[in-house]
Amino acid sequence: MRGQGAKNLSGDDIKLVLSSADQIARSHGDDLVETYEEWLPDLEFLASEQCPKTYLPVLAVMLVARSLRGKEELDVFAIQQKTSDRGYAASSIARELIPFATQVGVDFRTTSTQVMNNQPFTFEERVVPGMAGDRAKRAFAKFYAAAERVQEANSGAAGELLSLIFFLRRVKAEPASEIFVIDGGRNVLLAATEVIADFVRENSEGGKVGQAFVAAVLDLLFPQATVRMGKVNDPSASVPGDVHVGNRQRLWLWSEVKQRPVVTTDVQTFLKSVQSNGGDRAWYFALANQRYTQNLNVVQLFKFAANNTMELVMYQDPQEVLEDVIPKLAGTADDLTAQLMSRFARRLDESGVSIALRDDWYEITESALP
Repeated sequence: MRGQGAKNLSGDDIKLVLSSADQIARSHGDDLVETYEEWLPDLEFLASEQCPKTYLPVLAVMLVARSLRGKEELDVFAIQQKTSDRGYAASSIARELIPFATQVGVDFRTTSTQVMNNQPFTFEERVVPGMAGDRAKRAFAKFYAAAERVQEANSGAAGELLSLIFFLRRVKAEPASEIFVIDGGRNVLLAATEVIADFVRENSEGGKVGQAFVAAVLDLLFPQATVRMGKVNDPSASVPGDVHVGNRQRLWLWSEVKQRPVVTTDVQTFLKSVQSNGGDRAWYFALANQRYTQNLNVVQLFKFAANNTMELVMYQDPQEVLEDVIPKLAGTADDLTAQLMSRFARRLDESGVSIALRDDWYEITESALP
């Protein structure tokens, strides 16, 4: 009988699916990454700035629905209960999903419960291919392809995929790193910059140290913005660069961090990638190039950036970064030293460097600074 739909998707049922998915994400997140590795590029794209910010939560709504009912009972594309015998009220799931995600620290890029609105299918009974206009055509096609896979999934797999999204999008709390209290003025600040620069030159751990360093510097330089540090050497990354600055709506600065010698074409490739993703501000940190400055044709690179109407900021040594950035920061020398040391320590934690290296860092700072 038309109009009955999946009316038995009660609020309690939805809450149970969400809480179970969160528990699984916390206890088995790494296992899910391996199990559903083929999903990672699509999920990263749907969470990226290249995609309308509601597509990922809408996919999550579909996963909740499939978790509750198999394909024979529910059609994930039939987003209004009146659509058919297998229709369901997708908006009702969304009203439970988004507050829950916010509560448990999962970032869906929106806190609005109305994720089913302002969509090409908002006033439609079901989602069909090709609904989006030219501007969002590519993103919608990727979303629809992922939704087709949800349609064919069984309830158990759908629940695990929801858990995977929770795991991937969990906002990590800042670790309780040591808080530095500094008293010594400008001489101590200069000593701190030398200690940090030497530490970055001498340690990499696959690029984690360099990324932590750049993220810490950008934290201080742009305190009102969000600084995001990506995974090191992530083959599934769809956004160019390693550390990004932006706000909730969009990115506005892309930075690449390398702790190996780079050449001119490396920087040009990065600039092209940023531009192809709609960006015009690119910072390049070639942190191992202090001995190989001849590798980069700086004049050519700045000319390339100017010809493409792009901002290019480039550094070839950690000390050069600090000498340029610190004079632009507000605060006393003691304040700046404390902020710099604390932010770097926290970003090292976030990057996942080894415990041994973290211990080395604290030992070095304790012995080098008064």
